[in-house]
Amino acid sequence: MIDELKTPVNGSTVLINVSGVREWGVLYSYPLRIVTEDDLLFMDDLLDDVTIVGVVTHEVMTMSATDGCPF
Repeated sequence: MIDELKTPVNGSTVLINVSGVREWGVLYSYPLRIVTEDDLLFMDDLLDDVTIVGVVTHEVMTMSATDGCPF
C-alpha cells in the first residue's frame, strides 16, 4: 500500500517514477540518493528525472496452502 501524502524519511521504501517507468526504491538522506531493487543508484543530477509517487506503508503478500498456513 502506498501513501502519496506521507513524507519519506531516511530508509523509507518508496515508489518512484523515472521517465514514465515506475520502480521500487529505498531513499537514503545522507547523501541524498535512491537505490532501486535492481541496485540502480540515483543521486545528484540523476534525481532530477525521479519523482517520488508515494511511501510504502504496508506490503500485501499472497499465501498458498504450501506456505504452512493452517487456515
